[in-house]
Amino acid sequence: MSEATTDRALTGSGDEEEVLPPQPTTKSIIIGEVVGCFLLSVLGLGIGVSATLWGAPGSPWFADIWPTAWGWAMAIALGIYVTATLSGAHFNPAVTITLAVTGRHPWRSVPLYIGCQIVGWFLGAAVLMAMFGRNLFDLAASKNIAIGSPESTGLAATLTTYSPNPGIAGAAAGGYTTVPFLQGLTGEVLGTAILLLVILSLLETRHVNAPAAWFFPLIVGATIGLLIMFIAPISQASFNPARDLGPRLMLLVMGFGSVAFPGPNSGLSLVATTIGPIIGGILGALFFDKVMRPNIPGHEVEHSQVTTLSQLAYDPTMEVRRETLHGHAASLPLELVGADHIDLVMVAAGGCIYDDDQWALAVLKAARQLAGGANIDETEFWSVYDAQRQAQGGSLSRSVATRFLPSGDPEELYKLARTHFQVPAASMYPDARPTLAALATRYKLGVVANPSEQHIAALKRDGLMQYFDVVVYPEQVDLARTPSARMWKRALEETGVQADRAVHVGNRMDNDIRPAKQAGLHTVWLLRGEAPPSPTIEQLAEPDAIVTTFSGVPNALVAISPSSRASVPTT
Repeated sequence: MSEATTDRALTGSGDEEEVLPPQPTTKSIIIGEVVGCFLLSVLGLGIGVSATLWGAPGSPWFADIWPTAWGWAMAIALGIYVTATLSGAHFNPAVTITLAVTGRHPWRSVPLYIGCQIVGWFLGAAVLMAMFGRNLFDLAASKNIAIGSPESTGLAATLTTYSPNPGIAGAAAGGYTTVPFLQGLTGEVLGTAILLLVILSLLETRHVNAPAAWFFPLIVGATIGLLIMFIAPISQASFNPARDLGPRLMLLVMGFGSVAFPGPNSGLSLVATTIGPIIGGILGALFFDKVMRPNIPGHEVEHSQVTTLSQLAYDPTMEVRRETLHGHAASLPLELVGADHIDLVMVAAGGCIYDDDQWALAVLKAARQLAGGANIDETEFWSVYDAQRQAQGGSLSRSVATRFLPSGDPEELYKLARTHFQVPAASMYPDARPTLAALATRYKLGVVANPSEQHIAALKRDGLMQYFDVVVYPEQVDLARTPSARMWKRALEETGVQADRAVHVGNRMDNDIRPAKQAGLHTVWLLRGEAPPSPTIEQLAEPDAIVTTFSGVPNALVAISPSSRASVPTT
């Protein structure tokens, strides 16, 4: 048994949990939500205040809709960027309550989140009133509008939201005929439902095409901007009870009286802009969870995981990467700069990016469950595992089932092991991220994810999906588990790259090197993880190049050229 496997036998119990971001503390929640909502309040509401004070007289609403929508989109994106690491960047009671209702957020912290959100929005409105309050009051006086009268609703709408929008329907009672209560309520419910549907879809770690962590805030902001463009004329597009209530409290302080609370239409306007978003958020989340999420092809919902905003911003391997040689980005060799003989580099997620120990530990845990109380000696298990590695063929599940299980059923063992398999953030190799970043500057990159669900989830969680142009896995080509040449051919089709201009990097001969060669690709064998403890001469002769670290791949690519590779038949 190798030294590495001895370490696994001593420390690997199979009960390892995924490394997740630390839970937000009370202090971090307060700072994150107050600061984030303050930024949104100052920047977002400030656009409306400036448009009211200095917009072109008599200009129709849609003359201002583009800067308003764009401004809110950018403000929301900035708020998420700034505070996601602190509190998860909710900013919105509808989001917080929806996440709690669907089990994504603890109920015990909901009151704290909502309280901080209202405070943040209030403080932002207070700053705006300190800066521009006199200008607003002068504008009201110039138009003979008494603060607190129904006619002052239009001025109040620069800070809070009303249904109907007084800028369209006016503040008079006739506006409620133009935009009835149910129409405004429907707009808020629909808009917030779409918002939560988008957010949860982006956070779904099993979604192959979900965006990289840095791109997430921009898409959420853009969604708000799009919704503002068609719902703001009806209800001012609140979608957020705190965005409505915090500034209303400031209006109450400034003397707006019943215009602030309970607001027009006997308080029904307030109901539409505060209760409507909560209803909409819950409906959008339930639609995603019950209709969309269970039907993502090739995945089992009960064993999948959902990323949170705080996870998107968290990198638990950062300190390890900083303190090792592998933590420095691999520079591309001079000989490679300007070279044009390779266009696509495919990478196996297991072995190249994440270590393979977790699968072996999952098999061990499953075997113990199925052994009917019989003790499975770890030393003997790892001996079987290393023999399987050395052979570079066959099934670990079959070998373990044959040796340890009374039933000898490898399929039962495999299915149970899949339920235990995890890809914790700590299992990422230190050289993975810097090497991918270096390769991405020169090549198209692709990843082979097998098992697909857990590896794709990990790649999304760790912010690595941004580097890949294509993701392939067995289920895409109707395979139960074992990779075949069809997967690499699919990658070539999706990227438009010829086989002789592509390279696959993997650590398994049977699941990586051989099927990639059958598809016509060059191959680089990475000797770690499930690579054999002692490669044979015959095994060493199969790949085009051999490396012992992933960071050595850029140099290995220099040695690979179309002329250096023997002709390989394709299937």
